[in-house]
Amino acid sequence: MRCEEPMKIIEILRLWEQGYSQREIAASVKCAKSTVGIIQQKCRENWLNYQNAANMTHDQILAKLYPQGAGGRLFKDDPDFTKIQKLLDNRKRVNLQYVWEEYRTENPNGLSYSQFCRRYRKWRNACGKDVVMVLEREPGKELFVDWMGDTLACVKDNETGKLIKAHFFVAALGDSGYPYVEAFPNEKIANWVMAHVHTFTWIGGVPQVIVPDNCRTAIRKSNYYDPAINRAYEDMAVYYNVAVIPARVKRPTDKGKVEEAISWLESWLLEWLRGQEPFDSFMVLNHAVKKRMADLVKRPFQKRAGSRETVFIEIDKPALRPLPPVPYEVAQYQSRRVPDNYHLKCKALHLRWNGKF
Repeated sequence: MRCEEPMKIIEILRLWEQGYSQREIAASVKCAKSTVGIIQQKCRENWLNYQNAANMTHDQILAKLYPQGAGGRLFKDDPDFTKIQKLLDNRKRVNLQYVWEEYRTENPNGLSYSQFCRRYRKWRNACGKDVVMVLEREPGKELFVDWMGDTLACVKDNETGKLIKAHFFVAALGDSGYPYVEAFPNEKIANWVMAHVHTFTWIGGVPQVIVPDNCRTAIRKSNYYDPAINRAYEDMAVYYNVAVIPARVKRPTDKGKVEEAISWLESWLLEWLRGQEPFDSFMVLNHAVKKRMADLVKRPFQKRAGSRETVFIEIDKPALRPLPPVPYEVAQYQSRRVPDNYHLKCKALHLRWNGKF
């Protein structure tokens, strides 16, 4: 006889003690009448009643009624999932497969990988680790931005022949997650601001809020309550009349949309680019990126109706504010102390007076 689920065993005991017949119990718990009789017999043999079973864990009930397990297999103890979870939290590059392989090295007769994962998920669910708060994003309100963590040496320098690393800027709208991606040779403030301008042009509108990370290109000085925004970035925000509200320090969940987009793009965009020939310029690279993204945004959601593109067109885009007549011109700022001869040396820069001679 196969092992029955512990919850079904508890329900059989409850109905049995209330005086229901085997036929009535079988109809209630959706099992055979013979199964009910075998469960009752095993509970008699092991002195298990409803009150005791209700205070036992699932594994304890199965171990008591089926000491040899189903099919003669012994029940194996759970690993220390609390320790395993701490390891997964502290070491981001460690995954469940890696942890299981270490576990099997120390316990050659331990759980198989499928059983290990099943019990781990069951433990997470029992501990409330998988409980999340669903955040409903207002359409067209927030644009989440960040640099992709991975770089890719894929642009060929025409003079030296060496490959230049491409740094990828990623933006994602709050509701649809509709992304914009652009590659740059570095992560300087001018490229950061230019990427925002191109993003607004690409999506055809302006959101109300920009949510960046606390990267140096966005934030001059990180602070939990009052971060200092870079001057060039602040001026761009003023021009488009948007608010810049950085995510809290060390709180990636504040910008979950762009983190999700980056994770998705690292698999479907970067891995695709790795298989391509080196690009002659960043212009050629970005053309290829836009072509690839045009296909990726059409892929249907797994847990939601539509795709990133359809949800963007139907929900996010109508809620965006109109673009100004002329795109913002990226400016670079430098502070200089005026020397005794009252002359400054500059190269077509917008200078900001600091009030000092």
